[in-house]
Amino acid sequence: MDAGAGTDTEVAEAYRQLELVNRRLAGYRATLGPLERHAVGRPASILDVAGGDGGFAERLVERLGMHGAPATAWVLDLGRVSTTIAARRAPAHGRIMAVRGDARHLPFPDRSIDLVHTAAFFHHLGVEDAGRVLSEMCRVSRRVVLVNDLVRSWVAVGSIWILSRLVSKNRLIRHDGPLSVMKAFRPGELLSLARAAGPEAAGYRWGLVRTFPYRMTLVGARIGVPAPRGAPDG
Repeated sequence: MDAGAGTDTEVAEAYRQLELVNRRLAGYRATLGPLERHAVGRPASILDVAGGDGGFAERLVERLGMHGAPATAWVLDLGRVSTTIAARRAPAHGRIMAVRGDARHLPFPDRSIDLVHTAAFFHHLGVEDAGRVLSEMCRVSRRVVLVNDLVRSWVAVGSIWILSRLVSKNRLIRHDGPLSVMKAFRPGELLSLARAAGPEAAGYRWGLVRTFPYRMTLVGARIGVPAPRGAPDG
């Protein structure tokens, strides 16, 4: 959380409310669209970096399963409360595991995970740290990297400021929402970050997908790795 504060109860409640935000304001859709284009068709391992309470990991596993591609997901996060919630989610699904760790130094070997994903995390980072995290994600992935985040826009800042006060009394949500949009990258900046992220990122073909209203997903497909069976061409 950008506020850097909050009781355990407030943090847990904030994650419950973010679930609704991701369902209603295209957070999940911004990940699932590119996922179906690049990762369906065969069993997969997933790493969700800064994965919070495991909500995205759960949907990634479910969506791949719908396409006959059983998946296993690791949720990596630094937060004590978030990893505790993710660990509680895991037994119900059997294919989700929670790991506490630093996104700048991922505790996984090179090319050990099929799909490495993160959502609503890069806006918490400066350019240098964002480049370092992206390089680590590229190092660990053997197929696809997805970075789902907000788009910086003053219209979005104003909209989120109003919406957060209409729908939530949680002080973390009210603080985090507008500040997150103000700190986010613009599409060209995020794409430039990928192209400048060093030798690990150079092994990927990069593209950017916009999702209405204010979401974008940076998509990296490892060069030389065939597209999964059943995925659209291009």
